[in-house]
Amino acid sequence: MTSWGVGLKFAAASIVTLAILSVVNRVFIPALRLPFNLYAFSCGTALILLGVAVCFKAAVQVHQAFNQGKLVTTGIYAHIRNPVYAVWILLIAPGLILATGFLLLIALPFIMYALVRVLIVEEDEYLAQKFGEDYLEYKKKVNSIIPT
Repeated sequence: MTSWGVGLKFAAASIVTLAILSVVNRVFIPALRLPFNLYAFSCGTALILLGVAVCFKAAVQVHQAFNQGKLVTTGIYAHIRNPVYAVWILLIAPGLILATGFLLLIALPFIMYALVRVLIVEEDEYLAQKFGEDYLEYKKKVNSIIPT
């Protein structure tokens, strides 16, 4: 496994889902689109920007640790075991809903969460094998998606 974990699979599936939901919403069910609202757009954009910043910081932290063969349990990883996935589900997807007004995107965070639950098994097995009891103890203390 690389330092990306199952992130590339998650990203690809999420982007495809986002595209499908957006096209269906825009073309086939345009009534499920809210009229433009500057406040909602601004809040959505702020959520997306915050999400991208947190995602970038978490990715840098895990890549550095991975290259050193270490388990990351500090910084954002002290509060969320999978911050990159969490940020997409809790910040970026809701931000996209607010910024675009596509109500069908409300399904996106739920689909993304289901994807994470399925895909994360591979990462958990790898980390348990590589770091043993240290990872299992960390896993008991820190939630995967919802911050502790």
